[in-house]
Amino acid sequence: MAKGKALVDSEIASILQSEISSSLGYIGSDVTTQRQKSLEYYFGEPFGNEQEGRSQVVSTDVSDVIESILPTLLRTFAASDDVVRCDPVTAEDEEVAKQASDYLNYVFNKDNDGFVALYTLFKDALIQKNGIAKIYWNTSEKREQETYEKLSEDEYIMLIDEDGVEVKEHTEYADQDAITAKQKMMEQTDDPMLMQQIEDAPTPMLHDCVIVRIETYGKVKIETIPPEEFLIERRAKSLQDANFIAHRTTATRTELIEAGFDEDIVNKLPSDVADKYNEEKLARHRNLNYDFDSNSGEASTDEITIFECYSRIDVEGDGIAKLRKVTMAGKGGYEILDNELCDSIPFISITPIMVPHRFFGRSVSEMTEDLQLIKSTVMRQILDNMYLTNNNRVAIMDGQVNLDDLLTNRPGGVVRTKGSPGQVMMPMQTQTINQQAFPLLEYLDTVREQRTGITRYSQGMDADSLNKTATGVNVILSQAQMRVELIARIFAETGVKDMFTKIFELVVKHQDKERIIKIRNTFVPFRPMEWRNRCNISINVGLGTGSRDQQLAILNNILQTQLKALELQGTPAGPMVNLRNIYNTLSKIVENAGLKNTGLFFTDPDVGMQQMPPPQPPQPTEFEKVSQLQVQGENYRKQIDSEIRIKELEKGYQEMILKFETRIKELELQYNTKINEAEIRRDATLAKEDLVQQGKMKEQAQKSVDRQLDQAQQIMQNVTNGSNKIK
Repeated sequence: MAKGKALVDSEIASILQSEISSSLGYIGSDVTTQRQKSLEYYFGEPFGNEQEGRSQVVSTDVSDVIESILPTLLRTFAASDDVVRCDPVTAEDEEVAKQASDYLNYVFNKDNDGFVALYTLFKDALIQKNGIAKIYWNTSEKREQETYEKLSEDEYIMLIDEDGVEVKEHTEYADQDAITAKQKMMEQTDDPMLMQQIEDAPTPMLHDCVIVRIETYGKVKIETIPPEEFLIERRAKSLQDANFIAHRTTATRTELIEAGFDEDIVNKLPSDVADKYNEEKLARHRNLNYDFDSNSGEASTDEITIFECYSRIDVEGDGIAKLRKVTMAGKGGYEILDNELCDSIPFISITPIMVPHRFFGRSVSEMTEDLQLIKSTVMRQILDNMYLTNNNRVAIMDGQVNLDDLLTNRPGGVVRTKGSPGQVMMPMQTQTINQQAFPLLEYLDTVREQRTGITRYSQGMDADSLNKTATGVNVILSQAQMRVELIARIFAETGVKDMFTKIFELVVKHQDKERIIKIRNTFVPFRPMEWRNRCNISINVGLGTGSRDQQLAILNNILQTQLKALELQGTPAGPMVNLRNIYNTLSKIVENAGLKNTGLFFTDPDVGMQQMPPPQPPQPTEFEKVSQLQVQGENYRKQIDSEIRIKELEKGYQEMILKFETRIKELELQYNTKINEAEIRRDATLAKEDLVQQGKMKEQAQKSVDRQLDQAQQIMQNVTNGSNKIK
């Protein structure tokens, strides 16, 4: 393998600059021109061939078709919170696959606004050939400022040693209370040595400080990017085989510095935005009076063009081209802000109509733009014809008609003539074109339906559909639905599946801490870092493809069949159908009804079994009830006897305690009258020994009671056994 020299930054910048200028999606390319045109058609912009005084109406076929397709696509993917399902490849992966499904759906719907992401992605693809999304791990910081006063040395050290603590301000000073205490101690002693020791002792220091607690956290970020910001090499057939991909965007100097780029380099970058006059961007904002030239005059807020390039380059000169992420800025001579190796390209792409062996497909807009132009032309001619029909031209005899009266066309108006009106004025009849124009419009609508699969029946616009047979309408709807389902399947198997694959890879790689989230009204811990070496799963998306009414009918049939099978097997834990199977069917019915929270209507059988009270013991027989009453009565009698004996012992014990306390008071009185100390101690010892002896007597009495209770119980057992033998 041929080896060369390592590349310096200027050489890398030159290579990437050449790739940028020749890439698809760069300013002035054919793709850019087509996407600009599609945006203009979607917004119903004038065609540029309008004439003064003629109709300038614009048909909205492109917008109508796209807005009709979007609800079906979004219902297919986002009808419920379960957008993705991870299927295990082996039996060992089953539990991990279930956890991964729950976690990926949570990341998509909660950490990111999944519905808006899909809506934007799909709409970009339907209008501008390809929808582009960027999926990456976004690290953020949460900074909170705290102020502390009069901290001891140990407290201050413990504080600044905590993780994520940054000292912003710090003041150290002597503890005045400690100094005052040392002075008092020195004043109260006459010992020179002790006085010197006190003076030499170190004075405690106190600390005032202002700290910033920095909490770093990360999450998966799904960012849909405008198609005009995405660049790819011309030879690329897919994202996987592309040697160059770039994301072109803008950022202020402040944003670049906060992102960690070198401040000196950032401040030297030119402020001119290269894509300020990008035709696609202008077309997107034309109706909003968007000012691209606005500039505050503050250098820190100047916008700078940024190119985030992903390219395979042999930087080290070892003959192997590796994928690198190179961030460049500026115009003309590009400045490299960052250059690092990376594992994969963070982009996914979808297109509604794939063109084999080509990255960019065809948009739905392209398929209807010519129809919109033709329909607009015909509609303009119809309206012009109607204007002329309602306001016919008039031939007049020169000088015989007052032109001011004739041109002032109002109800009841008077036209002054110098002769008979019939002789000096003659209406010029305009022939109507309705008979030719309206069948043409109908034909154009038919062509649009054939191209896109969006019919008047699916849009609910055909007033005559009630007069047609249900079978015929269903056939038409099924044929139309097949086209939309094909688009949905293409989206699912390409970009959306790739999106969740990247999400899975990111959480496994970067989510290094346990995370507790709420799933189905239960807080569940997730540890994606443990899935790295023990997970082998396949990802499925687009789970809701198909007509909701058809799915509801199928699910209801499945439910009835399950209930019949459950009745035949006679147990809810049978070999064919169990409660989990029925719950899954009911969940899908709820989802297809447009309701997301199944738990509001049905309880998960696993959770329900945990919440059920334990089973009640069997009811005893009459004989067992009588025997239990006898035993309970005897036990109660024994308990009463035992309690009486214990109360007697406690009474005796309390009397001993009272006697001892009285003795103690007598000893205290003797002490107060200064009787011999040895005698007081002797008497106290004797009293204490007396109390211990009494305690031993109580213990022996308690043991005697227990023995008597055991003997009585044995006697009752012998009596019961003898009675049973007699019977």
